[in-house]
Formats: sequence, C-alpha cells, structure tokens
Amino acid sequence: MPKGNHHGRTKTRAYTAGYHRIYAKIFKNLVTASLGNYMLDSDYLSSEHKNLTLSEQTDGSRYLTFTINAKPHLVALKFDNSSASNKLYITCPYCQKQRQSLYAIKYAYACRQCIGLHYASQSERPQDRLMRRIRKLRKELWGCDWPDVNNMFENIYYWSKPKWMRWKIFEQKRNKITELEKKYWPMAVARMKTSFGENFIL
Repeated sequence: MPKGNHHGRTKTRAYTAGYHRIYAKIFKNLVTASLGNYMLDSDYLSSEHKNLTLSEQTDGSRYLTFTINAKPHLVALKFDNSSASNKLYITCPYCQKQRQSLYAIKYAYACRQCIGLHYASQSERPQDRLMRRIRKLRKELWGCDWPDVNNMFENIYYWSKPKWMRWKIFEQKRNKITELEKKYWPMAVARMKTSFGENFIL
C-alpha cells in the first residue's frame, strides 16, 4: 500500500485554513456610519467575536472595539494614503501593524504573523508546488473548463491554440509550460517509486 505524502511526520504547524478571518473591506461602510454598536454577519464566529463598538478619536480616526473574554481588543480603521487606491486597512491589536485581514482565535483577533500561522503552500514539497504552478499556467492559457486541464498525465503539446491568441504568444506560453513539465516528471517518478516500491511500473 502506498505511503501518504506526510507519512511518519508529526504535524507541528498551524495553517491559515483552520481559522476564520475578517477582512478590512467589510468595515468600509463604518467609515461614515454612526458611532455605536454593530454586529458582524457570520455563522462561523462566536457572539463575542461578532459584536463590536464603533468609536472615534479626537482627530477623527475611527476604531472598533471587540470585547472578548472580558478584555477589549482595539482594531483601528486606516486608509492607505500612499496610493491612488486609498485602500482601507485594519490594525492588529497586538503588533499595531496595518493588515488586510485578521484571524479569529479563541480569545482574540490577531494577524497571521502574531499567531504564527502558515500558508499550506509553505509546507508543499517542490514537486507539489511545481504541479500547482503548471496547472495555474494551463488554466490561464486554456481556461478552467478545458478537458484534462488538471490531468498531469496529459501531454499539452497537441492542445489547440485559443482563437483569440497569436501563434507566437501561444507557442511562448506553451513552451514555458512544457519546460516546467520536463522538470516535474523526474521528481514525480522518483516520488512514485518511493511510494509504491516494487509495485511501481513506469
């Protein structure tokens, strides 16, 4: 029986996918709303994580207060004035840095760095990361609905050119994917030999 990708490993990392997060953009309407109490619309948050109070400082800047486990957590609303987009950010209650999102943990809100969370891609093997990149480039060229776009056993060399694309550009993009696939397959074969042992047939 083949071994799994993480056979023999002990899980020591916590990943972002395991935590619900709130995004700065959901608070955009509070920039001009009346001060007072509000509630987030989410089925994944506790009542303490949902309820907040909108307040304003003497300089006109606004902040949110979440009272979780009888402790106030202040989250400031700040605009990025350095760019034309003037994007809204929220601050982490712990490091006070501007973030696009905060994660809900048991008794607080905090940013990924303060909690020590990792992205799943950070634990990927080089082969898995390369496979994800190949699939991404395939979808960019042929679209998500293209048959076998995720099938790594399918050779893309004879896949037809999209109607809207010039031949030169198409060949450049296709050749780039082909080169990545040439790097991918020796790694994949070595891994399959390790997983299946004597039962592996190339």
